[in-house]
Amino acid sequence: MWTNQSEFASYVELFNASQNRHRIVVEYKENPAGELISSKKGPELVVGPWLKGEKARSRLIPTDYLFTELRLNSRHFYSALLDLGNIRGRQYLLPVSFNLPSLIFSTENRQLIENDFFLSLDQVQRLSRTFNAQTGGGYAKMGFSPRWNSEFLYLTARMFNARFEEGDSLVSWNKAGLTEATAYIQEWTKMNGSAQAEADFQFKYLYDPPYRIVTGGRSLFAYIPSDELLILPQDKLANIDFRWIVRDNTTPVRDDIIYMGICRNATGLDAAEAFIIWFYHEENQRRLLERSRSMGTMNHSFGISGGFSAIRAVNERTYPRFYPALLGHLPPPDSLGIPRILPNNWKTLKSEIIIPALEEAVLPQSPATKADTILSDRLALWKKAQ
Repeated sequence: MWTNQSEFASYVELFNASQNRHRIVVEYKENPAGELISSKKGPELVVGPWLKGEKARSRLIPTDYLFTELRLNSRHFYSALLDLGNIRGRQYLLPVSFNLPSLIFSTENRQLIENDFFLSLDQVQRLSRTFNAQTGGGYAKMGFSPRWNSEFLYLTARMFNARFEEGDSLVSWNKAGLTEATAYIQEWTKMNGSAQAEADFQFKYLYDPPYRIVTGGRSLFAYIPSDELLILPQDKLANIDFRWIVRDNTTPVRDDIIYMGICRNATGLDAAEAFIIWFYHEENQRRLLERSRSMGTMNHSFGISGGFSAIRAVNERTYPRFYPALLGHLPPPDSLGIPRILPNNWKTLKSEIIIPALEEAVLPQSPATKADTILSDRLALWKKAQ
């Protein structure tokens, strides 16, 4: 098995000890998708993000037969996650884990939040406007700005259907959605006074961890992904609450969904199949969580392979035992917004092209309609430099 998910060393150890017929060996790869593409001989199993791109998935075999032979049940998975691993009707990849974006706030402000599960972008903007407070020297309090966190900025573009995905020119996007998202964020910045006011406030006050920012009363909300939120110690969780961020009743699943696949020309196919069937058994995932707790790794790694399990029943029946903060906050299966198919080098493209382009485009002095041109120009320059 090739993977960059360190948790799988423990998972494989438990699998190997559970039977004496098969033995899985784990080999750490920083970029499993890239290694799969460049290596002449791959492993039997690969686990990691960015495996859905055309080059990486061409090295995998479909796993439909595991469902048709009733060794796995497709209804146990989140259907949207399973669908992303399905290419032209063939199931090449099986989802392992995923993470969601959340906004945290102080329990002192809980009465302001209308919904027990979600916060929409419009609600966050409206509540932030009311929370803002100025003094003679600037803002003493500022509710929130999407520009304070590059990942939240990107997720906002996704929620407006910017639709970033693998394309003929490395990556493509939906111009209309990108323009709408840019205009929305620009209006938000104007509501906060100006881009300079947001930047000054961030520099002056937002140097603490997110939970301290909201409990300190300077900001109403702070962004934190689920894998960081749910490993916070209980004493820090005691004074905060959280909601999943939504738009049009959809919560964007973070890009780096972990998938598992069987490689072409696998010589140990029986062992690969046996591990997959064992791994997706609900009771075995409970054992994996118990082992993580006993080994103390829950302090720095959330859930199964750093996220929510792709098996719905595990999240609904098992996770609240290990993460009490999830009671009443479980991911609703029908609201998951799944990213499009992304290239295997998406992490680089996103940090070097997408994020800088968004940060430039949302400045109020730049017309929202120029967002497409800014992104196109940055992509062209990046390709020229390669």
